[in-house]
Amino acid sequence: MAYYLLAGLALAATGTALGLTVDHQNQVDHHSGPVAVQYRGDVAITHKQVGAVAPGGRASSLRCDWAATMTVARHAVASSGTTLVRTIDSEPLVSGTRPGWCATSHRAIAKEVAGKTVAIRDHLVVVAGQDEAMLRAELDRIHGPQRAG
Repeated sequence: MAYYLLAGLALAATGTALGLTVDHQNQVDHHSGPVAVQYRGDVAITHKQVGAVAPGGRASSLRCDWAATMTVARHAVASSGTTLVRTIDSEPLVSGTRPGWCATSHRAIAKEVAGKTVAIRDHLVVVAGQDEAMLRAELDRIHGPQRAG
């Protein structure tokens, strides 16, 4: 198994958003032959402005709720040359809230998510493990459930 981690910050129209990509490579044994599988997880952060600014002397309820989600792209190549591609959306990996405006919190949120790269990589490995049964089922539909002969 190999792990690759690429991280960077990209400027988006609404501020700074995290562009974090995590790769995981694996080989699945199937009766039709070995299958090389690559998973690429792209992390995106969504922001939601909540609450309101209060008049002077009163506590503000203004806050930014955020969540980091991962979209996983699976690219598998069987020994027969068959290519199997699938996209898997996952539940939020990390979420939180920060006081104030979302626009002023983008960089801090991106930094917080980038600090969780080990958990993000581990999540990708779990998603890949859960996908293995689906990949085998797809291979069985193409090559048959058992080797002939």
